[in-house]
Amino acid sequence: MIILFCLISQAVIWCGYSLVLYLSHHDHSFYETILMFMFAYFGYLVALRLIQNTKLSILLSLSAASIYLIGRIVLFTI
Repeated sequence: MIILFCLISQAVIWCGYSLVLYLSHHDHSFYETILMFMFAYFGYLVALRLIQNTKLSILLSLSAASIYLIGRIVLFTI
């Protein structure tokens, strides 16, 4: 149950990242990349706080970030 809550919180974090990108559409891609790493690290810290397992936290954070990035690439290339 806690893993499901962690996945939902990861989805909320990446939705927040999308909102920030939408509001700052004039920024350079370098700053967007730095912001992406900051949100990924924040997602990792939230997962680590909820799960209390480093390997599982890294796995969930990387998979959530990968799903977000793949979905973003697919949506914006079609």
